[in-house]
Amino acid sequence: MDDDLKPVGPFYKEYKMNYPVALGNDKLAQVYGGILGLPVTFLIGRDGHIQAKYVGAVDISTIEQGVKSLLQAK
Repeated sequence: MDDDLKPVGPFYKEYKMNYPVALGNDKLAQVYGGILGLPVTFLIGRDGHIQAKYVGAVDISTIEQGVKSLLQAK
């Protein structure tokens, strides 16, 4: 969630993110059920639906387990 794309690109490159990052706005936040605080992390299944939403800091092992579970789903 940002007002301008300019800081996103350098941040993305600095942290060598190897996944898509979207720039959000209020309209997009509503599509995702509202975003009341940052950070927020979504795990999206192969079907394009939100499978998990984590508000605030989340332990990487929690995200890894969620991703593994989604990858095993048919």
